[in-house]
Amino acid sequence: MAIRKLFKNTYRISEWGPFGPVKMYLLIGSEKALLIDCGYGKIDLKKIIGKLTDKPVTLLLTHGHIDHARGCIAFDDIYLDQDDFDVYRKHSDIEFQKEYFRKTVERGKIKKLTFDTFDLGDRKVSIVKTAGHTKGSICVIDPYSRIAFLGDTINPYDVWLGLEESTSVEEFQKSLKRLLHEINNNRIDHLYSGHNTLPMKQKKILDFICLCDKIINNEVKGKKTDKGICKGYKAKYKSAALIYKER
Repeated sequence: MAIRKLFKNTYRISEWGPFGPVKMYLLIGSEKALLIDCGYGKIDLKKIIGKLTDKPVTLLLTHGHIDHARGCIAFDDIYLDQDDFDVYRKHSDIEFQKEYFRKTVERGKIKKLTFDTFDLGDRKVSIVKTAGHTKGSICVIDPYSRIAFLGDTINPYDVWLGLEESTSVEEFQKSLKRLLHEINNNRIDHLYSGHNTLPMKQKKILDFICLCDKIINNEVKGKKTDKGICKGYKAKYKSAALIYKER
């Protein structure tokens, strides 16, 4: 476990587990705190946060996968996009957990995400639906720190659209264009995903949009790949790499 301050009242908490390192982000306002994702659930996240703030904490899940949502049992106020409820149910199932962990944990009491902004007092964030990696994926835009928190929508490695719960390349591209619009409107400087240590820039999103164009227009044909739970074709363009389902 590691904690790093990214900006005033903005922290990254790193945890290691079966899918490698995962990143959680704590945003503290004058009245409330927002936790973006809760990791594998192997660390006492509530205790760690208690040393950083005494504000009431709301947990917002970028999607329902086990490496981002397993630790939510420690929290009371938890939100997830409804389109990922089935994903969370699958990944929090006891038998599914046993494939990766010796000890299992109970499910959290998840509430449906019904708002697109969240007010922390002196700090307001916006939430962008970014269906792609999963149908219910979201990103969080924070003008206060000028950071966008992207979950698994974009990362420095392969973006996986080859999962059962992933969307089409076309829908993913629409999500990226919507995300880029919000990033530009809010003058965001840095992009952090659920797995990367170094920030990314807007060019990463532009490269992914271009890659989607090339796939859609049959200008690029990916190489067949099998990552176990993610199967499909892998294509690259500049800094972007995408695994997508057979078209």
